[in-house]
Amino acid sequence: MNIKILGNTTWGSTLAMLICRAGNDVSLIYRTRDKSEEAQASGVLLVKDFSLEIPKNLKFEHLGDLKFESSDVLIIAVPSDTIEKNIGYIKTMAMDGITVISATKGLSKSGDTLSITLAKELNLDSSQIGTLSGPNLATEIISGNPAITSLSFEDINKANSFRNIFSSPLFRIYSGNDVIGSEIGGSLKNIIAIGCGIIDKLNLGDNAKSAFITRGLREITRFGLRRGAKEYTFYGLSGLGDLFATCVSSHSRNWKLGYSIGSGKSVDQFKKETGYTVEGVEATRIVNMISERDNISMPITNMTNKVINQEYDPETAIKEFMTRDLSRERN
Repeated sequence: MNIKILGNTTWGSTLAMLICRAGNDVSLIYRTRDKSEEAQASGVLLVKDFSLEIPKNLKFEHLGDLKFESSDVLIIAVPSDTIEKNIGYIKTMAMDGITVISATKGLSKSGDTLSITLAKELNLDSSQIGTLSGPNLATEIISGNPAITSLSFEDINKANSFRNIFSSPLFRIYSGNDVIGSEIGGSLKNIIAIGCGIIDKLNLGDNAKSAFITRGLREITRFGLRRGAKEYTFYGLSGLGDLFATCVSSHSRNWKLGYSIGSGKSVDQFKKETGYTVEGVEATRIVNMISERDNISMPITNMTNKVINQEYDPETAIKEFMTRDLSRERN
């Protein structure tokens, strides 16, 4: 079995190292031959501020030479806003029998989860596609800190099998079979993290942040149930676990964006200053659109969308949220 990772991103490179350390042969896919040969010749893999020695079981490929065998596993680890473009590079390749795992957190521009998009665009059966999602801040993992995540397929036996293959002493994997729920949790938590960054910058306190995360989880669950997810998923690693890590960590790009917005900067200013891809911006737009179309109550998402678009300043959004009609907690 060969494991190929599309996306020499921070997360893609981190996954390559983790899966190699679990004893597997891994290929990291680059777009051009020059880049792949340069990476192989350097002897080191640059991930964030770390320069890691390339293990013997890590190889580098480029799209021009890429071919798949039926036993191969393809892990997608590209930014969600480039998913369609990256799928376009490989969609004409023969993929009979392969397994695809999405390690990207986000939704497609149409609002589909990425497993649905991958099935459509690559002409695969949904049973061939899994999702990897959990509280996995790449900077901490590549530093050697332990981490736990979830891996879901429709078939729990398949999830169990890959769980056993990928797990290692510093990367423990739990298996599940709610693919849609795992994807929604991993996508929508970024929306809440932006708000938490704003709350922290405005010094609104731990009470406010705790309440915001709790009500944010309720919104994520409400949205997920309407899309066919299982409620318990949102209280697991890909739900509450990922939400908590992203909302409280200064390593989180979405939290950093919110903190920047709280200081009066625009999204464009933040992107220009940092060069970051921030998954939560597009997720907020898409989820807000779906919530309005399908009449799903998502006040935090709606307010966050207005703040991102500079229709509201953060203080106005907070005031409007706090003065909404009162309701029962479970609503």
